[in-house]
Amino acid sequence: MFKTAFIIVVLCLVLQSLTAQDGLVAYTSSSSRLAKDSSLPLQKKMAIREGLNLDITLESKKPSKSVLGYTKNNRPIEVFYFPGISNKKAMVIGGMHGSELSSVEVAHRILKELSKGGMPYYNVIIVPCLFPDNAAVAKQVGGIRVENNSGRYSHDHAVDPNRQMPALGKAFDSEEPVDANGRTIERENQLLLQLIQLYLPDRIVNLHAIKDLSKAGIYADPRTDCNGIAQGFSSDSALAVKMAQFVQLNGGLIPGNHLNAKPTALYFNDPYIAQAGELQKRNLEGSQLPNQRGQGASLGSWASTAVCDEELQHYRSAIRLITVEFPGYKKPVEYKTIAEQKKYNHLADIYAAAIVNYFLGEFFVENTAENPVVSK
Repeated sequence: MFKTAFIIVVLCLVLQSLTAQDGLVAYTSSSSRLAKDSSLPLQKKMAIREGLNLDITLESKKPSKSVLGYTKNNRPIEVFYFPGISNKKAMVIGGMHGSELSSVEVAHRILKELSKGGMPYYNVIIVPCLFPDNAAVAKQVGGIRVENNSGRYSHDHAVDPNRQMPALGKAFDSEEPVDANGRTIERENQLLLQLIQLYLPDRIVNLHAIKDLSKAGIYADPRTDCNGIAQGFSSDSALAVKMAQFVQLNGGLIPGNHLNAKPTALYFNDPYIAQAGELQKRNLEGSQLPNQRGQGASLGSWASTAVCDEELQHYRSAIRLITVEFPGYKKPVEYKTIAEQKKYNHLADIYAAAIVNYFLGEFFVENTAENPVVSK
């Protein structure tokens, strides 16, 4: 009962956005029901205002739309909530790279499907476009971005947005918002990390797109304890492969999972999967950019690693993390021929359906008892 009440309280707080002086958003509550939670000191540290009225949201259990925060150019970062039939929580993130407009398109199709009224198994928060400033640049330059990556980074010297996460096993600290390499985390990612840290989803889909169509696929990050010890990959892999098989069975392009040979959910750039109980290696190199801007901890590695941060007194289990690499950066409407537009419309629909039907469905439901913060 206490656990359910805590989940509902945190969820409602997430849905009420409060914009701070520096443009960041934090959520907390003065409710005594949070007093025993192990992450409370960190939540207090992140607090801006307290005493929110949660009654309406608690009682309504209805889909909601809010604003997570605002970008440097004052664009809103929209966030949507859809209640599920269980107490499990999921998150869908699009537009981590602004140049990948097809990932934003898939996110919006998920929103459209969930808006029809059917309740998923998982309660879900959707951030369809995390970097709207960057996406606006990509839209402005049009198809040329596919070649020059316009909108992928916030400026010419910016660190890759997907390489700005805290050190593995460590919590995000809003008072010292630096990544694993000691660099200041961009505002949009700070908002995302606060949201993850307070919402505590059981699973996350990170929507991307890829220029090399042969690498398009649905992949999983191996979960580990906070010391990097592998906890087993079978259910993570099975979920990703099941989603990929749905795409293929419905005529979709998804060669990266090698479904006709030896199906895999391992991302093509990632190290081999360690056996449960062994140390899991991580890819912290990323892409080759000047001044090591492509290096660092990715969202996949950080989220799928449990957190046991004694200094911030924040602890959480590893989050199941699925990375979707949609084939091609373009939105369907950007393709020149009717045939191509029809093809990519279909692809966007079935990739979105795979997420709604399987990722948000009752498949391979997480068991916290089998996913400890620290392995014994």
